[in-house]
Amino acid sequence: MKKLVTCRRLALFTFVLGAASARAQDVAVVAKNHYRVLLDNAYVRVIENTLKPGEKDPMHTHPAGWFYVTQPGTMKVVHGGGRVEMWEAKAGTQGWSEAEGPHTSENVGRTTMGFVLVEVKSAASAPVRR
Repeated sequence: MKKLVTCRRLALFTFVLGAASARAQDVAVVAKNHYRVLLDNAYVRVIENTLKPGEKDPMHTHPAGWFYVTQPGTMKVVHGGGRVEMWEAKAGTQGWSEAEGPHTSENVGRTTMGFVLVEVKSAASAPVRR
């Protein structure tokens, strides 16, 4: 009986820790100074990101969705595994982005940059690109 109680406690702890970890990586939660939710309904969440030169978002994730660059700039993206990408974003650039695993993003340019993300909620459970 004691072993069963211990297993249940461990399972509950693992569930709570996993849920907190997943929520902690939600960009609108961990980087609320840079992200503003414009719309949130059953189908999509539309968020706007604005990063001034030198500003950096903490580790976060994104589900798949569409993006549109509103203000050009240069962003350094460091993925959880250590891979580094530079994004030279031009105003008006748009496209589809697959779900992204944990990463940080930093404005390494000289101008404030911004973009809008339309996160598709049904895509939240899609495989994560690493």
